[in-house]
Amino acid sequence: MKKILLFILVLTFAFTLVSCDFLINIGNQTEESESSNFVSETETTTKKIDEVDSQTTITTSSVETTIEITTNFTSTNTETFTETNSSTITTDPTNLNEPFIPSGYSLLQDELVDIGIPSIGDSKVLVFVVDFPDDLIVDETTALQDTFLAFNGTSEELTFESLNSYYQISSFNQLNITADVFGVYTAEYDSSYYEQANEDFYAYDEVTGEYLYPEAPHPDSDIIYELLTYYDNDIDYNEYDGNNDGYIDGIYVIYNHDISYDSGSDLWWAYQYYYMYYDTFDGVSPNYYVWSGIDFFYEGEDNVNARTIIHETGHMLGLEDYYDYYEYDAVNEGGLGTFMMDYTVGDHDVFSKILLGWITPRVIDKSMTVDILPHLENGDVLLVIDEWKNTIFDEYFLIMYYTPEGLNELDQNYMFTQEGIIIFHVSAAIDNGYNDELYYYSIFNNNNTDTEDKLINIIEADMDEDIERYATVENSDLFLLGDAFGYDIYPGYTWYDDIPINLYIEIVELNEALVTIEIYFY
Repeated sequence: MKKILLFILVLTFAFTLVSCDFLINIGNQTEESESSNFVSETETTTKKIDEVDSQTTITTSSVETTIEITTNFTSTNTETFTETNSSTITTDPTNLNEPFIPSGYSLLQDELVDIGIPSIGDSKVLVFVVDFPDDLIVDETTALQDTFLAFNGTSEELTFESLNSYYQISSFNQLNITADVFGVYTAEYDSSYYEQANEDFYAYDEVTGEYLYPEAPHPDSDIIYELLTYYDNDIDYNEYDGNNDGYIDGIYVIYNHDISYDSGSDLWWAYQYYYMYYDTFDGVSPNYYVWSGIDFFYEGEDNVNARTIIHETGHMLGLEDYYDYYEYDAVNEGGLGTFMMDYTVGDHDVFSKILLGWITPRVIDKSMTVDILPHLENGDVLLVIDEWKNTIFDEYFLIMYYTPEGLNELDQNYMFTQEGIIIFHVSAAIDNGYNDELYYYSIFNNNNTDTEDKLINIIEADMDEDIERYATVENSDLFLLGDAFGYDIYPGYTWYDDIPINLYIEIVELNEALVTIEIYFY
């Protein structure tokens, strides 16, 4: 098969590498997980391991000054929860308004030119464990077993989660990713050869901006080409194109080399990128891939730590990093401050889940009093906006009832440790198109690195802006009983076009079962 270097793609992506330049090691800051059965093939050269709907009904009873609010929902495990709260509220016609469930709007993967792993359904990905003549894996059996565990293990087998169990939980059982693990494959050249190739590939003249070695090979893509060619007789690659778009859904290269914690284009890190050549195997082509060191599996105190590949898989789904690549510049300091696409911890945030179609928000564009359930129970989230235009690619607030349970439980150093309300400010418009002046490619007008306004931001209830200064959250950022955003908390808050929000959001009841929120537009 003929390989053709895509210089146009090189120019497009050389500085748009969607990487985890800021992955935090848990313990010494970072993460990973997953496991299951290990089977060796008979061939000596190949070892393969085969192995919410939230429906909230609000019933109003117009008896003088009393409104009865009944919230029913069906969780993903088919259990039904009913909570009735009767309270006396000043009679106001606006209290009779109810949230509505939107439908027919476009999701993130609908807007992308091409996608890696589909966000809904079953997806099978390829995983290759690779070493080098100058950096061989001593215990190949353990390396393969741990890799299989990180990708396919059960919740019971891991301290945190595996890739498979994490995405089943985070997606409310709507995404099932399984991995076939192959290896150990020894690359054609020493690790130093690929490292030098990587430096040459990205080298450019700082004055002219031109690449110094335009003919330099792309080392990641070279190794992927080696792998796919080597296993061509053993693997039907067409089986790994679950959405029939002509591309292999996902390729993961788990390399054996000391990890470099220097940021930039260093080869020995973890990132998601794109195959740089034109090649076809069994009628499908490689495209999205993850490049990650096996040492990430052994960070922190987890038995096998899969958090890094979980984060990178968020990129395979189309999500962006929510941390700030340049923490000392004048914009977007602090990023989001927590969750999987920033600190590589805990659950995915509700904005990401909406983008991927895992949850449907209840939209509020009129004054009302509404109950909200703990998000982890069934994905409940409120979208507050001045005018709903049938798109999630707009500016709005998201409200979730956060609890330090489930996927959030083990990462307490980088998550909230108590229950409370999180209010996100989202500015997700995509109408400006690609901006080549941004740090990395994005379909969004805003990002959390180098645009004036953030793509996603947590509004801090304590108003001390510690997320901006320290890039991490604290419990006082949560909205609790009696707190009112737009009244005593950021009373002069505006939309990003400097127009006053003209609303306030008050927490009028908070208990383990639900939170009651009054939202008033004026």
